[in-house]
Amino acid sequence: MKTKSLFTLLTFLLIFSVNAFSQTKMGQVYLIRSTGFTGSAVNYRFYVDDKLVCKLKNKSYSVHDLSVGKHTISVVSGGISNGKKSTPLTITVVEGQANYISVASTQSGYVNKITCQEITKNSADPLLAKAKQKNDCLSE
Repeated sequence: MKTKSLFTLLTFLLIFSVNAFSQTKMGQVYLIRSTGFTGSAVNYRFYVDDKLVCKLKNKSYSVHDLSVGKHTISVVSGGISNGKKSTPLTITVVEGQANYISVASTQSGYVNKITCQEITKNSADPLLAKAKQKNDCLSE
């Protein structure tokens, strides 16, 4: 009887330890689009690690859970564009912390260029207050 109880206890501990170690550690990434009039009529498409994760209109944002570690984020304008993604921004996601990524628009001559930039929570808070959260990012 003691052998059976000991076997049951060891099985339980083994199952519990496998579950405890298999959980992926996550952090959050806020993708924020508040670009003023620049490209306001079209969606911007955001890519994380070269995978499309969201389409955002102006004055909107989305929140994504990403695994801990390094990730790349890029953006491309919808509508009439060359379809090329921006230069990837590399971020490091830390467990339980948030990263804030905003679209920056620069103009060189007649060419408008968009890029991603990481901003602080203090810089993100006013943008988030004026923006609407989008939960279903790929619906549009």
